[in-house]
Amino acid sequence: MKNTNKIIKLVALFIITLPFSSCNDLLTDTPENQYSEEQVFSTAEGTETAVNGMYYQLQGYDYYGGRLRLLLWPHSGKYFSKQGANSDANQLNVTNNNLNLGTLWLGMYQTINQTNIVIANVEGSGLSNEATSLGQAYFLRAVVYFDLVRMFEEAPIKLVPSTKDNIHVAKSSKEELYNQVISDLKKAANLLPDRGQYIGGRPLKYAANAYLAKVYVTLAGENSATIKVANFNPVTEAEITAATITNFWEEAKTELDFVINNGGYTLATTYADLFKEGARNSSESIFELQYGHTGAERTNDIVRDIVLSDHASVPKGITTFGRILPNKEMFSDHIIQYSGKVYAPAVFIPSGNNAALINLDNAVADPRINATYVYNSYVKTSDGSTQNLFPRQKSGNFSYPAINKYGDLTYDGTTTFRNLILLRYADVLLLRAEVENELTGPTAAYTYVNRVLLRARTTTSGVKVQPADWTSVSVPTKEAFRERIMKEREYELNGEGHEWFDMRRRGLGRFQEQITHHNNATVFFGSTTDLIFTNVETQLKIPIPLTEISTNNLIND
Repeated sequence: MKNTNKIIKLVALFIITLPFSSCNDLLTDTPENQYSEEQVFSTAEGTETAVNGMYYQLQGYDYYGGRLRLLLWPHSGKYFSKQGANSDANQLNVTNNNLNLGTLWLGMYQTINQTNIVIANVEGSGLSNEATSLGQAYFLRAVVYFDLVRMFEEAPIKLVPSTKDNIHVAKSSKEELYNQVISDLKKAANLLPDRGQYIGGRPLKYAANAYLAKVYVTLAGENSATIKVANFNPVTEAEITAATITNFWEEAKTELDFVINNGGYTLATTYADLFKEGARNSSESIFELQYGHTGAERTNDIVRDIVLSDHASVPKGITTFGRILPNKEMFSDHIIQYSGKVYAPAVFIPSGNNAALINLDNAVADPRINATYVYNSYVKTSDGSTQNLFPRQKSGNFSYPAINKYGDLTYDGTTTFRNLILLRYADVLLLRAEVENELTGPTAAYTYVNRVLLRARTTTSGVKVQPADWTSVSVPTKEAFRERIMKEREYELNGEGHEWFDMRRRGLGRFQEQITHHNNATVFFGSTTDLIFTNVETQLKIPIPLTEISTNNLIND
């Protein structure tokens, strides 16, 4: 396994020799044991290694394995980060010289360059794996450009391998980027394999349809938002030349129904099953990044970043930092909504003393609370001492709950067996509920969200009371459903990387409401570490990094 991954890394290094303009030093740095392009793509086996190299870049530390999380989670407005190098994002004010930002940008364009080389060499090759290789390349390129357009709004589009002659590329518009994403996803949907036709754990054709739905929901939600930024640039259906589209909500419905009716995905039996020790590639997984113990190189830092120091979910003596923690109001909202306890008319749960400890009635409370959070306190494996957490402690670096989804008893301090799920079936069902509500109102939308809620309250010991099904009494209107579905996504998907995007895709108004809710919580709990966020209108997108502006002659801001 280690030798295989060494080859993948060497091929990846070869393929990204010139990833983008702000990395000119790569022009002269030739990796040892470099493989020639002709060698790599002369056989199906070599091409498969190059395809593996695309995933190596996508899931590496400089993209999904680390930098994306370090930047976007605190900048979402939903998490607190103890990382000093990311203090600007933690204050909801990302600057263009943010360390994680510059390296993330590089990682994203390295991934794009690798997909471009695969496409350039495989298209028309006649190799037995031509279609599957191209499908994955188009799919991954679309994933990266979808991230780029949502984060930066404008960014360079690169569709051919980088050389010294084409390293300077101007920004493309939001419309052009979305057209590229949609075009690539449509190609991927036609080329990716169906169930049972390829390697387990790799995306099937339905992953492209599900991502297309996310694209359409994002555009529809932005355009229909009641409050928008002053310079908001809508992308209309008529501007999508990559397809014939008359209504983004309708297009999303079509794609989601195709996945639901044909993809063969099912919800895991219980919510806890998704995150139990050793869980990988469940029946619910649509797109999951595959990790393992492959030597001394850190590619996925999720355990180091999320798991509390000396927590029992990792081996004793293994260092973790727990540097990214969910804000108090996330936990408080989930408790008030689905614990079965009555807090009304309080907006937030109490904190700061033994009376504030959360003691759930496990016959009633949403099982996702315990599956998602570490709270109250925990016993340190190093010395057996007890460390208080929120809500017992309301101030200081431990005045937060922690995410409970990423324990790994095989974690060796460097590499992890824990995969990252980028898209799962529950997400599709919640999107389908959101879309149906926008098209026809809540009546026909309940069925989709209630499937997720039924699974959520199902455990190995029986079905709990919460979260109860939504009805015309509990969620009676389109407006109520619209807000509740976004909160339901938070409860279901917390800690899985969706918060930054979900906070922004319904427009400035909802973003401001959520930030105001956070600010009110900061005042309520009186913490010395919680921050008051201001000037939020400027934080719907992220600035292009200074490293790119300084070295790309065709970008000046």
